[in-house]
Amino acid sequence: MVQWFYETPIWITLPLFVGGFVVVSCLIVLALRPLVHKLVTDHKEWDRALAHVIGTFGVFFGILLALVALSVYENFAYARDTAVEEAGRVGTLYRATSLLDAPDGVPLRTELDRYMHAVIEQDWPEQRRGVLPEASDEQVDEFEELLARVEAQPGHEQAALQQVLTTFDTFIESRRARIDATALELPFLLWLVIWVGAAVNVVLLAFLDVRNPRLHLLMVGLLSLFIGLVIFVTADMDRPYAGSIAVGPEAFERVLEQVVEGSG
Repeated sequence: MVQWFYETPIWITLPLFVGGFVVVSCLIVLALRPLVHKLVTDHKEWDRALAHVIGTFGVFFGILLALVALSVYENFAYARDTAVEEAGRVGTLYRATSLLDAPDGVPLRTELDRYMHAVIEQDWPEQRRGVLPEASDEQVDEFEELLARVEAQPGHEQAALQQVLTTFDTFIESRRARIDATALELPFLLWLVIWVGAAVNVVLLAFLDVRNPRLHLLMVGLLSLFIGLVIFVTADMDRPYAGSIAVGPEAFERVLEQVVEGSG
């Protein structure tokens, strides 16, 4: 069910999610209105007490939603930055290998070309499914083996090899960060708190003693619309590589086109 949410286009998930959230909220209000009318005897005292409860709860729930949304966006931005950084490292590494002699540099650049295709065509679909990718491991291992066989002469060749080694180390760090970002998501307990808070919010709104049912439903519907949108965007961005708002392989595609294939 969760994977369906991330694989379905936004023009389907957005109306279903937000619309369903609003409909359920309004149904709760309609179900509780008769009970509220029976319980309320002193309207002034009821409104005064309810105002304090709704005001206090609204502050805490609003802060919770804001902090959660901020946390999810930071995870998304981190995943995006790691992808861009790794793609840039690959481009730098590709250029660095061009300083080596042809017998050493050509096989290394060939493996980098294969690596870029593996990341775009195999790693990214796995990351969209929330699976830690392993498809490009083969190219990394092969590149490392080829690099270990390079025997550079003192001087220019030694300096070029040192630059390749240094760039390769930073590339490995960026790659690990990009792969680890696949597992970034909010813990289940935090999602439970959000949904419980949303339910409590609707119940408190249903306790409002509004005589006009249409006005009551309009008030609850508008507020539920906004809260539903916030929760939807938070859920959609919760997995950085999946959903409608996701980090894609565009950075790798640009490097592949401009650096790898462009220099070939």
